Amino acid sequence: MEREPVPPPADEPHDHDPAHHHHAHEHEGHAHVHGGRPHAGIGRWSAAIAVAVIGLVAYGLLQNVFTRPTPVTGPNGIVYGTVLALSPHGATVTVRLDNGEVVKAQSGNQQGPDAIPALINHYGVGDRVQVQYYLGPGNARVYAVADWQRGPALVLLLILFVVVAAAVGRGKALRAVLATAGGLAIVLGVVVPAILRGANPVVVALLGSGGILAIAMYFVHGLNWKTTAALAGTIVTVAIALAVGSGFIQLAHITSYGTEESVYLVTGGSKVNIQGLVLTGVVIGALGALVDVTVGQASSVAELYRLGGDRIGLWDLYERGMNVGLDHIGSLINTWCWRTWAARSP
Repeated sequence: MEREPVPPPADEPHDHDPAHHHHAHEHEGHAHVHGGRPHAGIGRWSAAIAVAVIGLVAYGLLQNVFTRPTPVTGPNGIVYGTVLALSPHGATVTVRLDNGEVVKAQSGNQQGPDAIPALINHYGVGDRVQVQYYLGPGNARVYAVADWQRGPALVLLLILFVVVAAAVGRGKALRAVLATAGGLAIVLGVVVPAILRGANPVVVALLGSGGILAIAMYFVHGLNWKTTAALAGTIVTVAIALAVGSGFIQLAHITSYGTEESVYLVTGGSKVNIQGLVLTGVVIGALGALVDVTVGQASSVAELYRLGGDRIGLWDLYERGMNVGLDHIGSLINTWCWRTWAARSP
């Protein structure tokens, strides 16, 4: 009896080999990870390099602004110049003003054996300084070095900050910088002029805060329900703070007339509401801390919902979100207390 030929055994598929299967997936995972990271890094550093180049070009252009000759006109004013020489005891400084004029300026350094070294301004040759001038006896113009010219250094620090933000935070960090500039434009272009015209500071602060928050939050975090929830919470908090602050300013009889500037505004016929101006400054100054809390809280609740989905109930989601919020509140109060103490300390 003739047997039928037995077919040769087929090669086993690779997915039956657990070890091969594991190594294949591991290889794919490494390929995916190593293939994705360089692109993200290239994009991040490309943005940083682009911002750095733009910043250096802007810094070069601003150098002309910092060294632009300022005419010495009128009875008093401030001009800029470069220190050429100092007297033996540093009481006077020879300064070449940006308009080419060379003048002798008082340095303000205390002389004599009782001089306090910490209060002496140690100007050096080549330093860029601010020079204040005014009319002295006999209408002779007197020059005095007021301070160093810090503009170039501060601009360079700002450029460095933006470059680091672009390298670490990428597009969101750059949008945050632009949003901050937009908020500052609202304060200087809308809020302050309205208050100077005599508008109600509380209403102006509420409307101005809403505009600043809408620009900052939607532009940085995107147009979505999470940002909308954070924005609504922040605006409600600002409204409550304004209402409570207005009541306690009246209850505590806070006049804010303790400075020369406040007295000058009142006696000069200005329509500015000093009490409302103080309240407006406090609330707008606290917007950054409020946004930190509300955006962080909204993000935490959104992530909890994505993680739990339908398995987590509304009340449970609320409780877990409040647990995170308690930590936010504790950190915020701690920061506020230390900041207040630092501002009050000598």
